[in-house]
Amino acid sequence: MPRSRSVSAAAATLHTHLASIRLPLTPSEDSYTWLVNKIRLLQFSTAKTWEALRPKAQVRDWANSVWFKGVTPRHAFLFWIAQLNRLPMRSRLVSWGMQMPSSCCICSGFDETREHLLLTCTYNEQLWRLVQIRLRLTPCIFYTWSSLHAWTNLKTDSAPLILRKLAAQAAIYHLWKQRNNILHNEIDVPPTVLFKELDRVMCNTISARRNRKQFLNLMVLWIR
Repeated sequence: MPRSRSVSAAAATLHTHLASIRLPLTPSEDSYTWLVNKIRLLQFSTAKTWEALRPKAQVRDWANSVWFKGVTPRHAFLFWIAQLNRLPMRSRLVSWGMQMPSSCCICSGFDETREHLLLTCTYNEQLWRLVQIRLRLTPCIFYTWSSLHAWTNLKTDSAPLILRKLAAQAAIYHLWKQRNNILHNEIDVPPTVLFKELDRVMCNTISARRNRKQFLNLMVLWIR
């Protein structure tokens, strides 16, 4: 018997069985109760139901560098994918069997990995230097992703945590965007031009949230 007919027959059998069950007749009204993890709820809660149904993993130590109040969603999402090392870098695509060069789209001097493309490529070092100078910090090179993560969790008077995180996520976003522009559109711009775009985005982000307590002084710290 074809599978579709088998399913239909099973459904018909189930329907017949359910229809034959006599409903209990009691003088009291029917009632229902929501139980989540053996806890009785007074009313249905989507949040508690979601927490009970979804697989829950341990909170990562980098979570606060990705998700925080005032984050720019598209920047945070890309930063999250980069944190998981799941961006489609050329070296990653080659390892999947794709026939293409594994060299960096920007400098062509090294394999395109997360650490190289977003941190140590000569082009990107210049952008990170401009970001750090704007934050009035001593420029440094991030040789590993963990060193960038540690940097975003350092707090100074000129660069509070939220400003560092916003700047880091904006830098990663614009570096990836520049990489795709070179790869797909053959549009290459110098780091100074890319920084101007990053600067504009940072100003817009801070301005849009200027009434929030943690954003009150960020514009002064960013543009001074």
